[in-house]
Amino acid sequence: MAALERIGRRPTLWVELGVLAAWVVLLLGSGLAHGAAASGSGPAWAQSPLWICTIGMTGMSGGGGAHAGVAAAASGPESLLAGAPMWALMAVAMMVPAATPAVRHVGAKSLYWRRRRAVVEFLAVFVAVWALFSTLALGSLTSWGPLGSPWALAAALSLAAVWQLTPLKRSAQRACHRSRPLPPRGWRASAGVADFALRNSGACIASCWAMMLAAAVAGPGRLLWMGAMTGAMTAEKMAIKPQRAARRVASVLAVAAAGVLLFSF
Repeated sequence: MAALERIGRRPTLWVELGVLAAWVVLLLGSGLAHGAAASGSGPAWAQSPLWICTIGMTGMSGGGGAHAGVAAAASGPESLLAGAPMWALMAVAMMVPAATPAVRHVGAKSLYWRRRRAVVEFLAVFVAVWALFSTLALGSLTSWGPLGSPWALAAALSLAAVWQLTPLKRSAQRACHRSRPLPPRGWRASAGVADFALRNSGACIASCWAMMLAAAVAGPGRLLWMGAMTGAMTAEKMAIKPQRAARRVASVLAVAAAGVLLFSF
């Protein structure tokens, strides 16, 4: 009973439950997509391995033409807009766990009566920035022919491993861990939280874009790769020595790239 009371008092409990809900939706959507692909029926988006960023599309041809129809339309503005909700869901599932230190900072540095509001403001801006980046930068990849191939995944994993060791990555990592004082009340408090969220999400994108890219191009087994990248990014963000953690993640990514190539033959 005491343990349940302690869990109930966790200031980030509802955020963690939101992340869990996002993963449940992704798992259910993945099951629907696999079922539709196996039966050859159902909406076109569900038959495509790119369902995660085309869930809003309708009116495409079914069966074998679904993949071609999705790929052909995915780079258009309407298709990118249709995929925005799924990219936002992906951002909640993958990036919000890594943003937990920033969420706790916002809650701790806000007045008690507006803590939950401040966290909502932070997450709204944080997820919106990630969704915009994913929609425009990663969503355009859905029109690329080799998407989902082992070669594309191996290349993305190799790129992510190299990025982990660059000075730009280290600079972004430091910015991710940088906190700032927040105004206590009024519109300045909301503006301060929004500004912190913009800076934190920008630094998070600069730090983690390569691993997000690898998850986006994974193709079959995408959810497994998403889970692996989420764990890597979160562990790196929570580490006492982030740069050492980044080097270890780089080693794991390099081994994963070699493994993907090895098992592709």
